[in-house]
Amino acid sequence: MFDQAKLLKIAELDSFMVGQMNEEQANKFNLAAGKFIETFPAQEAKVKNALRDKNIAAVKNTMKAICEMLEAIYANQLTIKCLDRLNDIKEADYDDLQNHVIECLKLFSALSIDLQMVEFGVKITPVPKEPDMPIDEHAILAVDDVSFFLSQIKSMLKDTGYKLTCINSGSSTLNYIKKNRPGLFLLDIEMPSMDGYELADKIRAAGHNSPIIFLTGNASKSSVVKALQAGAVDFIVKPVSKDQLLERISKHIKPDPSLAIETEE
Repeated sequence: MFDQAKLLKIAELDSFMVGQMNEEQANKFNLAAGKFIETFPAQEAKVKNALRDKNIAAVKNTMKAICEMLEAIYANQLTIKCLDRLNDIKEADYDDLQNHVIECLKLFSALSIDLQMVEFGVKITPVPKEPDMPIDEHAILAVDDVSFFLSQIKSMLKDTGYKLTCINSGSSTLNYIKKNRPGLFLLDIEMPSMDGYELADKIRAAGHNSPIIFLTGNASKSSVVKALQAGAVDFIVKPVSKDQLLERISKHIKPDPSLAIETEE
């Protein structure tokens, strides 16, 4: 079941319609949202395969099918944004079609994850704070094995009031947090040797309870549940945009306008 008050905090949903739901409508919403969560990963894969094959008809038909599910959960503006542009793009403008569809899929994936966070809840096991290691509340530790993504994050967070440290492995992260307590962790899930789930578990076990945001491209239920169990409080869907990055981070820690960005390797 979906908590109605928490659903109102999801920007992509029509707050008026969600807020006015009676019991029967809420039951229909629960069924429709559950169907969207369960079927979206397969639909997303179908769209991406059709893009690869340049099967424009299949792309548009599958996107419309996804949008029908979105209409049933009152994601009205997101549906309009997707369909209006989709209908305007001519078949000859394949690059425009591909860019628009990929952006829409990213938004759909983020909505699916947000719905799952409402459905399954976010539970953080409290851990004791070490008095000799105060939390640096404006500091972010970003961990990703791909230097390109770390460079993107550095650029996006430049002069935004956060102190950023970038690390490219789980083992280096565990060494870093022995002497530092960042205010927020930004972890990639897909990493060799130690993935984001295992790293999050070890961060919590080491006594750190700062928020953990996962970078992901996977909206499947099993992936989201596993991340929540590992201590995630939020997700950012790849490819990362600056607006999304700042919006998600600011939900959990606030910037200090006086701070110039700091980076470390």
